[in-house]
Amino acid sequence: MKGSKQWLIAVAIIGVGLGSAVGVTSHAATTQQTFISKLKSPVKTVANQYKLYPSVMMAQAALESAWGTSQLTLQANNYFGIKGSYNGQSVSMETSEYDANGKLYTTSANFRKYPNAKASMTDNAKLLRNGLSYNTAYYSGTWRENAATYEAAANALTGTYATSPHYGASLISLIQQYDLASLDKKASTTTSSSSSAASSSSSASTVQPVTYATAKYYGASGTQTARLSSKYTSYRAYNHIKGTREKVTKTAWSKLKVGTGQLVYLNMWGVKKDPTTGKKTTWYRVTLSPAKSAKKYWVYRSALTLPTVKYTMGKATVKLSTTSGDYYNHVFNSPYLAKSQGALSQLTAKSYTADQQAVKTQDGVKSTWYRIGVAKAKYWVAADRTTASPQYDYVAYTKTTGTRTLSKKYTKYHVYNHVKKTHFNQQELKWPSQAKVGTKVTFDQIGTKPAYKTTWYRIQFSGDKTKYWVAARALN
Repeated sequence: MKGSKQWLIAVAIIGVGLGSAVGVTSHAATTQQTFISKLKSPVKTVANQYKLYPSVMMAQAALESAWGTSQLTLQANNYFGIKGSYNGQSVSMETSEYDANGKLYTTSANFRKYPNAKASMTDNAKLLRNGLSYNTAYYSGTWRENAATYEAAANALTGTYATSPHYGASLISLIQQYDLASLDKKASTTTSSSSSAASSSSSASTVQPVTYATAKYYGASGTQTARLSSKYTSYRAYNHIKGTREKVTKTAWSKLKVGTGQLVYLNMWGVKKDPTTGKKTTWYRVTLSPAKSAKKYWVYRSALTLPTVKYTMGKATVKLSTTSGDYYNHVFNSPYLAKSQGALSQLTAKSYTADQQAVKTQDGVKSTWYRIGVAKAKYWVAADRTTASPQYDYVAYTKTTGTRTLSKKYTKYHVYNHVKKTHFNQQELKWPSQAKVGTKVTFDQIGTKPAYKTTWYRIQFSGDKTKYWVAARALN
């Protein structure tokens, strides 16, 4: 197997080779039917839980374990030749593998030891579903939503799961010879000339239905955009969010004739929740043109370069300067996408209190947004000269240096990170412990508010790196 050294296949040395695995003696036939009967239940349960083909899992287990006769399977319940340790348990075995030139060689390695067959099936299924650390979709060709047939799933294991160039063909041969495809059906019953209706009924086994991932969808308004990221070719474009329903089809990017940095248009996004792990991932529905008739595709978040948004908590009075435009549930064209909540003309007040500021950067261009309170709801509005603007006190700043001392009335005043009522992230600070009447401070800037005829100093205490803004009346 490619990728991680912990995920390799023992093919030739462990147990009996492929030739004996598909032997035609009556003893071999008995061994094979016993093997299938024994593993039918855990194989179907695990494969359907992880949306894989039971037929392929059974064929893999048969091939890798030599129908359950290999020493690795007998000693460690390891049906897939998976290396490493399982809950700290492992056994050492010799194994044969193919090098990059297709030449077979022998080596020694530790293999996982499982408590039972189902644990081995589950571990292998998790590998196929979760992939490798650097590519979680490494085995996505084996997933039932991507592989239309068991043949496609089996062939997807060649060159990925196993180094043998004939691995997929060997699995397909086993599936066809032993009618393992019957395991993929919704119900399977044992039928033979010696079987009675009662025994056939008792041996019936209903395959558990495939459990698909769920997704919560969010609409979007207007024309919102992103660009294809440098990693977009690692993913695919789908007609629905991958894994959320039957027969989700994918489209290769080469057919769409796009490239890194391609502008795409976003009209919906969704949060997918994996039914097994509970892991959540974000997907976007995109088109390659803004036309309403443009074909829509779903893509994973990492396939896109989205605008970035930096949020800051604070307080400001925001004045609406126009009634044209809309207000939204999110910053327009942010990764959350935005949906219009109404026209600005519906907001009857001229000013609103904002409790959050957002600075969005898209294609190098920055824009500012404010979250305003309207009754008990909160909405986002763009901050510019024609829509909305925060109302701050005007200050004239002068860079100068000098010293002052704290006056007798200094405790009646507060210190701030900015001149009061001049910045969104205005914070009231605490006087430092060394502050006392007569304490000397230095200053490096003076601010004057012409409208109020007040003066402010930016001061600093000896040994303290913090700079404070304070009203001039707190100083001598």
